Formats: sequence, structure tokens, C-alpha cells
Amino acid sequence: MNEKRTAIVTGGSGGIGNGICRRLAADGFNVAVHYGTDKDSAVRVCAEIQASGGRAIIASANVAEEADVASLFAKVVSRFGGVDIVVANAGTSGFGPIADVELADFEKLIAVNVRGAFLTLREAARTVRDNGRIIFTSSQLAERPRQGTGIYSATKAAVDAMLSSLSNEVGKRNITVNSVRPGATSPGMFDDSDEAKKQEFVDLSAFGRLGTPEDIASVVSFLAGSDGKWITGQHIRADGGMSN
Repeated sequence: MNEKRTAIVTGGSGGIGNGICRRLAADGFNVAVHYGTDKDSAVRVCAEIQASGGRAIIASANVAEEADVASLFAKVVSRFGGVDIVVANAGTSGFGPIADVELADFEKLIAVNVRGAFLTLREAARTVRDNGRIIFTSSQLAERPRQGTGIYSATKAAVDAMLSSLSNEVGKRNITVNSVRPGATSPGMFDDSDEAKKQEFVDLSAFGRLGTPEDIASVVSFLAGSDGKWITGQHIRADGGMSN
């Protein structure tokens, strides 16, 4: 199924994004490694894919800008002939008690996590070929907010709600739409947490460890492949039991 199929991974330069790019390339997909600011990381993962015999390109875009997102998709279509898989993985974090959050910080989170995801998903709905896949990297915090995660949780939950509608809108073209909800994962955004917080999530996991990008990439790989064709409109926990 995967021969000559093409995937775009937004936020491909980040920790989880790196893992997803590498796994999809290993599965046989052409991969467009998107980055916002970290070009060096995108270049590294692209070079690693190419060195392993895969096909990959890097592509920059501000996902919060409509023209940038359209240009990103156009570049990939021009290079590979079409798009079959879109992993909307680009995002940023922001935490703190609601009473202490500055409006500018809230608006930044909305711009990337909601506006950026919307623009990516909208372009995916317009561009992805029949029998394709649209996958969003959500968070288990969308389902189970914790103290201090209110605004971040809200951004992820908002996009998960969009996905439920989108899955019905594109289903007639045999395109599946799902989200993956990671728990605490390292390397990734969670690396900024202190050691006490990391240990707290280690203790919550049924496996006694944090997640890895490869753990999340395995779930994305399943959804992107032929075995995932009957799963749509779902929000899949990939948190090592941290939500149990």
C-alpha cells in the first residue's frame, strides 16, 4: 500500500515529529519534514532518512499563516506528485494557572495549536488523495486536564472536536481521520519539566517509564497503513497507561 505514497509531517523537526518522520520513511513513504524554526533538526532527520535509502525533503512554513500552509502543500505535491498522509504534529506548549496566564501567551498557543492545526487540516482535506490518512498529534491532557494545563488542554480538545466532524466529511473518499493522544514523552516538549514532574508521570505509567517518540510513531504508523483503514473519528491514547 505504501509504495510511492507521500506523507507530510508538520513539526517534523521536533522530538515526536522526528520519530514519526523516521518511522513513515521506514514504512516506505516519501516524507516531507516540515519545520517552523529548527531547520538544523529538519535537515538532520532528512539526511538520516536519505542515508537509509528513503526519500525525504524539508519544507518550512509558519503553520499559523494561510499562505504558508498552502505553499507547503503545493511544494510537496510538486515534488512527489500528491499527498496521501498528513500528520498535523506542529504545536507549542503553555502551562500555568488560568488566573496567571497572560493574554499574549494564550493567543500564541491558540495561533499555533488551534489556528495552525485548522489550516493544516483544512489543506489536508482539500489535498489528500482518496484512501489517504489525516492524523493529529493531540495529548492525553485533552481528555484529562490537570492543574495548570487548562489553556493547553483546551487547544488540543478543540482540534479533536474538529476531527470528529472532518472524519465524516471526507469518509466518502475513504480518508480516515484520527488523533493520537501521547502522554509524557521524552525527547519532546516534556523535557522542559523538572525532575520531580517527570518522576510523577513515570509513576503514573503502567510500564514505569516515560514515552518515547518511537512509541508514538508506532501508533501513527498503524493508522497510516492499510490495517488502519477501518478506524476513523477516534482519539487514541498512547500514554503507557498514564490515564488509567
